[in-house]
Amino acid sequence: MTKLDKYFLKELIKTFLVGLVVAELVLLGLQGIRLSGLIVSQGLDWSLILRLVAGLCVSFLPVVLPVSFLFSLLIVFGRMSSDRELLALQSMGYEPARLLKPGLFLGVLVAMASIWVSFDLGPKGNRNFEIAIDTIYRKKVTNVLRSGTFAEGFLGMVVFVDEVDPFTQELKRVFLYDESSFTKNTSISASHGRWEGSDSGLGSLRLFDGLILVQDHDSNRIQRIRFDEYKLFVDYSVDMAGGRNSPASQGWQALIEKREELKTSGADPRGNWVEIARRFAVGLACLLFVPLSFLLALDNRRTAKNRAVAIGLVVVIGYWTAYFAMATWYQRASIASFSKYEIMAWIVIGAPNLFLLFLDWWLFKRRSKITI
Repeated sequence: MTKLDKYFLKELIKTFLVGLVVAELVLLGLQGIRLSGLIVSQGLDWSLILRLVAGLCVSFLPVVLPVSFLFSLLIVFGRMSSDRELLALQSMGYEPARLLKPGLFLGVLVAMASIWVSFDLGPKGNRNFEIAIDTIYRKKVTNVLRSGTFAEGFLGMVVFVDEVDPFTQELKRVFLYDESSFTKNTSISASHGRWEGSDSGLGSLRLFDGLILVQDHDSNRIQRIRFDEYKLFVDYSVDMAGGRNSPASQGWQALIEKREELKTSGADPRGNWVEIARRFAVGLACLLFVPLSFLLALDNRRTAKNRAVAIGLVVVIGYWTAYFAMATWYQRASIASFSKYEIMAWIVIGAPNLFLLFLDWWLFKRRSKITI
């Protein structure tokens, strides 16, 4: 490896890593705004918060890697062009194809890393995030309760519990005010109770030796009902992540097993095909970004860097818009051959990559002296 190659790789890797960290922090900040209410309302401990953050950071990698790599290419090549470094190298006899080699080498490595992350590390991170969310919702009903205080986030009611045992979930001297489950304002008091949850997202609050007071404002009457045992059932499984079995949490083995299962079940397999094809397509796009960024930077004007970054932003937005549009159209199309042949998924999802390849070829013919 020559000094020129080391120089290119050093600049690209340094900028790529900085961009990776910045992109992770930006996405984490956006998600943090969405999850801040959950974190505060549930009083989560630091270990659970760290699990959420770690899972999110790893799950972002399949998207962050290609985008960060593209912008690192645009920034480095654009700076070298505006500083006349590329012009100087070409005047020394270095052909564009030679200057592309370090970027292509790194592009192959990033493409392989992106595909691996998409099929292995990313799904694991997303699954860990889902498990952390499950844990939060399993503890949700009891986390809001504090001994000797009123709480408004318990099953949609106002609750007061004199004593709470955090280990056995036993409650002593319970009072609930319910405005949603009954047609009339209702308050429930019990000498003791117990919360019984489950991993499936179903649970019940069992109250013992208590009294139900139903207030009718129209007739100005109060109905009293005594009970030995009273149960309140709750289903929070819709808020849990585990029951969704999201495609983002499925690694290579799970996707292949799902693919074989869909073959025998006769169900529509296009969603599974798209998920497999898109992970390869996004990874291979990293390699196509290298000649695109380099050829955009072959502009000796001082504004080359800013123009290259602006064009790169357009490319990123256009690429992801085209990908989502093609994936959505393919899965909803009523053409019979689309649901019969898996190759159609690869063609449709690979269309944005084919456009990038054409753009690379067009720029290469226009800005380089190499004859194809």
